[in-house]
Amino acid sequence: MELRVQTRIQAKLGLVLIIVSCLLWAAVLVVPLLTFTLTNKALIITSLVITSEVIFWLGILLAGKELAHRYRRQLNPIEWWRRITRKNR
Repeated sequence: MELRVQTRIQAKLGLVLIIVSCLLWAAVLVVPLLTFTLTNKALIITSLVITSEVIFWLGILLAGKELAHRYRRQLNPIEWWRRITRKNR
């Protein structure tokens, strides 16, 4: 019982980390609008990208292989095309 609860908590924490990673990627789009020097903007963007990737992969590790496989399938452009062509039939 306790193992099942622990895996649920890990999966939820993994999802939270993945969402935080997406928010950090969105912050990358805001940085050029800020009033920092070009050097500082480049440093901030680089830091955000690296941090976002690390947090994303930690989230994937915590969330589990099944969730990673599901998201990989949903983010695959070939799958998008298959869904579009099925709807048009």
